Amino acid sequence: MSLNDTRQQIITYLKEKNQATVDELAAFMRLTPMTVRYHLNVLQRDNFIVRSTVRQTAGRGRPQQMYALTKTADELFPVDYYSLTDYLLDELSTQLGKEKVDELFGNIADRLAQEVPPSKQNQTIEERLDEIKLFLETKGFVIDWESQENNYMIHAYSCPYRQIAKTHKQVCLLDKQVISAMLNTTPTRIACLTAGDSHCTYQVAKPIELILEPVVN
Repeated sequence: MSLNDTRQQIITYLKEKNQATVDELAAFMRLTPMTVRYHLNVLQRDNFIVRSTVRQTAGRGRPQQMYALTKTADELFPVDYYSLTDYLLDELSTQLGKEKVDELFGNIADRLAQEVPPSKQNQTIEERLDEIKLFLETKGFVIDWESQENNYMIHAYSCPYRQIAKTHKQVCLLDKQVISAMLNTTPTRIACLTAGDSHCTYQVAKPIELILEPVVN
């Protein structure tokens, strides 16, 4: 969510000072207290700030309300998890070597696969594919599947790890391992976002009994 300049200044000031009164904000921003209160009311309505304990002013006068940021306001400040993760993986590759990092991602993929829901008795492959779709969507993927003549095609149109996967392709083990665990077979990746394709696609061969035409007596 974007803020106008005045509210952004208030948010930044409260981030630096932890809390402030209307008068302190007005003096810092060179605005009237009435104008500051208007913007504070908007920010409070949107759950970005909260009125906290009162401060007793020196000498005579009424106590003043203190304003502070809520946890929701943290979302207004930029984060860069991708770069940090990229640096971390680069350092791990340097310290441990590529084989160890591949092994590490394999272990992570196995742990993720352990979270998949167990198959149900007499469950069809199509029903299991629907479960794959729902499970991976809870992890941030945009998934769909289709049936072709001899194969099922599972398409991942968006991957939550796509930025990291551009430089560390081991990340692609994660969704592949989930599909493998849920279908009890190893899918073949025939397209990949990291290779410049518009989406990732996994091919899973249909069981032979689904491919053969029924015999007509």
